[in-house]
Amino acid sequence: MSRAKHCKVRSLTASDVECTVRIEPEEIPFRGNASAIDDETDAETEAWIARELSRGNDAAWCCVIVEATWKSYSGVASVGGCSYATEAEALACADDYGLQAEALEDLNRSIASIAAELSELAE
Repeated sequence: MSRAKHCKVRSLTASDVECTVRIEPEEIPFRGNASAIDDETDAETEAWIARELSRGNDAAWCCVIVEATWKSYSGVASVGGCSYATEAEALACADDYGLQAEALEDLNRSIASIAAELSELAE
């Protein structure tokens, strides 16, 4: 019986991948979750979010999602409970939270795991 060959793969870098940033509606209700400052501020924040959402501002209560893609593989990172005046501000927060780096780490973990599993098939 032959021993399985171990396949070591290099880590991808930011220049190897394509990153996309998008927002999606937050599933967690904003009431009771948007802030925790004081009753008056919380009520004002919730009223603003409700108003903005009714105007079609999806960034008023959203999740920001970054996907790092290489070939057919992808890694994802996200942050939820976000509230922004514009979609552009929401998308820019990906940099503030380091989501691109997290998505790249997720992609590298996934590829390393797949490589380890496939090494069992090597002859």
